[in-house]
Amino acid sequence: MKEEIQYFNSHDAAKILGVNVSTIKRWTDEGKLECMKSAGGHRKFTMQHFTEFLGQNNKKTAKVNVFPIDTDTDLQISHQILKGDFAFLIDYVLEQAFRSDRHQVQHVLNGLYLSQYPLHEIFDSLITRVLYKIGELWENGEKTIAEEHIASQTIRDSIVRLQGIIRIPHDKTIKVLCLNLADELHDIALKMVDHILELKGFEVLYSGQLTPLLDLEKVFASFKPQHVYLSSTVVNNLRETQTQFDKLCTICEKYSASVFIGGRGFDFIRHDHPAVIKRFYNYKELSTKE
Repeated sequence: MKEEIQYFNSHDAAKILGVNVSTIKRWTDEGKLECMKSAGGHRKFTMQHFTEFLGQNNKKTAKVNVFPIDTDTDLQISHQILKGDFAFLIDYVLEQAFRSDRHQVQHVLNGLYLSQYPLHEIFDSLITRVLYKIGELWENGEKTIAEEHIASQTIRDSIVRLQGIIRIPHDKTIKVLCLNLADELHDIALKMVDHILELKGFEVLYSGQLTPLLDLEKVFASFKPQHVYLSSTVVNNLRETQTQFDKLCTICEKYSASVFIGGRGFDFIRHDHPAVIKRFYNYKELSTKE
């Protein structure tokens, strides 16, 4: 299903960019701030318009109200985003995730990105910690499995929407394949890997769940990925997962593809295969040049 695009009017744009409406109109007339116009001549903006504007006008960033300001709570959240108070934001996003309020979670992610926080910091300092708390509440019996799934899916949907405003390089360097190992119920960690790799200028082939190995070898033969990124956070059947991982590494070695791994599952999976180049422990490591 196609993701619904959120549009903002000139008054919203003025609140977000911290200026008055006349300035918004002047910037659009001068071509500094891109917009769309309705049949009636009304200006409409997307988050992508704000992202591009801020990327070209860094000196205006300090004035940004990165969270749409309609209530005192909105004002507080915007202030905490600008302060980088991740302890506050973790609790807020956790609450909104269990409410299945994707818009509020999305506003926080957009706000952090528009405030020019590195993507890896958003993932390491906010999303990963929220996901840990969601899992902890379920393991302690404080939330049901249904509530856990709803909250996790809310986070995943918001991460996918964030991808729409990330400024991805046009020129691609290498082709990579992203896969989950067996037993994974969510692909949230892998989606964050996907975002980081795209930001690095990689052409990403995203499979998500591990496909049958015979089909996977056809993928290698057709697309010839140079790197493979594997995520494993849960291992229920160690023998089966280990067998799949070993066979996958053998395929990668056959096609001269380097393997990069990450996730707590690799605390249990033996991964000393020659094809494995590196294990990542956080998204900051992943974002650095290899």
